[in-house]
Amino acid sequence: MRVSASHVFPARTSMPRLLVHGLAAWALGAVLLAILVSTCQITLASALYTFGAPVLTALVAAHYFRGREAEEPLITAIGFTAVAGALDLLVSIGARGRVELLDPAFGVGLPLMLVFGATGFTGEMFPPSPEKRSL
Repeated sequence: MRVSASHVFPARTSMPRLLVHGLAAWALGAVLLAILVSTCQITLASALYTFGAPVLTALVAAHYFRGREAEEPLITAIGFTAVAGALDLLVSIGARGRVELLDPAFGVGLPLMLVFGATGFTGEMFPPSPEKRSL
């Protein structure tokens, strides 16, 4: 029995656009973290990153949702969070040889949850274009 990808992951558009925006959001967060870690104590840097990364992600998501080919907010939030989580894991293992990239008080989970929420909320703020409503 064959199941088409559209039934499993109901994407209406190509995934590269979503992944590029997710990568851009992660890259902005990584630059923010690098700046904060080099200028602040790790606890303060982690706290500022925890709330700064979702704000940067929301800005990138706002740009993404302006396009006609934007996915639903839930699919986009899952995509952005998956990209961020996978790249955070790779960077933390490669950079330090361990998973703790941030202070244990904040960890990686809280920023990822806030990224998910910020992306989904931003998507809900943008009404669907007329072309999307007809689908």
